[in-house]
Amino acid sequence: MIGRVKSAAEAMLFTPVTSEAKCTRLPFFNSFLLYRLTNFSSLPTFSMDFISNGESFHYMDGADTAIRHMVESGELVLNAETILPYLNFYYCYVRLPEGEIILLKNAAEAPHIDLYDEERREDLDVVPEGVQIEQDPTTGDFLVLAPALYDSSPMEVLITVSADGQVTTSPKRMLTLENMQ
Repeated sequence: MIGRVKSAAEAMLFTPVTSEAKCTRLPFFNSFLLYRLTNFSSLPTFSMDFISNGESFHYMDGADTAIRHMVESGELVLNAETILPYLNFYYCYVRLPEGEIILLKNAAEAPHIDLYDEERREDLDVVPEGVQIEQDPTTGDFLVLAPALYDSSPMEVLITVSADGQVTTSPKRMLTLENMQ
């Protein structure tokens, strides 16, 4: 797998001896997996993430280009079971103008989250307590009301996810100690 992903420019960056490849199934894509290549010979270690079906590889570079490609290929499957993993994935891999957004398990988790905790950021299975998910029957859009760390502030956010995977996040109210309980 390492040989298939790397370009000539990355020939020294990832080698089978010094690197590791891992993959994870994504429930919202039909046949594409999330791959991570990690070079353990550099300090600090260096990783690159890709979406791939084993034939084509799409680098996760902070833009939503790879997701748009999945949509155009008919790979994206959004439903009540896949919407939260999709949002966790989207917020982890797409850089947003409003800054970092992390769905919280609950509002009380906000003071304890470290934005540099990669393991927590990459947890696609987080289901916020009290999350509300609705689907508009006319447009197919999903509306999700959930607690989130929104640009480092604990907020209740309204998230709209269009049928083609476009995400819009609107802060509704600041979460305070009184409403974090």
